[in-house]
Amino acid sequence: VDVFVGFPAPENLPQFEADPRFQVLVGNTEGETILSINNKIPPFDNVLVRAAVASAIDRQAIIDGAMFGYGTPIGTHFAPHNPDYVDLTGLSAYDPEMSKALLAEVGEVPTLRLMLPPPSYARRGGEIIAAQLREVGIETEISNLEWAQWLEQVFKGKDFDLTIVSHTEPADINIYARPEYYFQYGTEDFQALIAELSVTSDPARRTELNQQAQTMIAEDFVNGYLFQLAKTGVANAKIEGLWENAPTQANDLTGVSWTE
Repeated sequence: VDVFVGFPAPENLPQFEADPRFQVLVGNTEGETILSINNKIPPFDNVLVRAAVASAIDRQAIIDGAMFGYGTPIGTHFAPHNPDYVDLTGLSAYDPEMSKALLAEVGEVPTLRLMLPPPSYARRGGEIIAAQLREVGIETEISNLEWAQWLEQVFKGKDFDLTIVSHTEPADINIYARPEYYFQYGTEDFQALIAELSVTSDPARRTELNQQAQTMIAEDFVNGYLFQLAKTGVANAKIEGLWENAPTQANDLTGVSWTE
């Protein structure tokens, strides 16, 4: 193996960095890693419950514990390296006392089903989030699913309360305008905003609309926004021209060459 793109064990990267036979490539992706919430079913049809979950999450603890420090905190469904990005992490800052106060207002929350697909960010992150939710009084029941199960039950069947996944499609905030999408948001106001964005070419107006969209879903606490997935790769030290960042779901080798 000469190149391993998307190396799944970030805890081992220092081992490769210390070995001159290898190079470690760390960049960014379009992958918004989120704690997806089923917005249509109780108790998450109440925005206060979604806000309570968001306030219970310590993003940096998840980045450190699940990704060994690799990742950028996000507060909405948008890539931080995008020029239109708005830093909204403060709207859902880690505040367990606020979370407890919100839960006291809404009453008891039943044990929630947390469905986790195979990636290490989901399995490791899920354990950390479950512990953080437990600290504010929310119990979860974790189910580890293979991708086929996850696609059938969660993505297609919408039979879940919470799940964790990275959405790696570029500029995909428009998925929030689809009420049939698995986290079931799609309010009329958001649909109207995305409809205007889809027919707008003026750059300044597009920026304005993109930032309105980011703010709307953050203020509605549609999902728990965790971190932008880092691109971590390991390669033979003699290879040049590999992409450091992943602007698309592809590995472009047209500029790749070997050195002696």
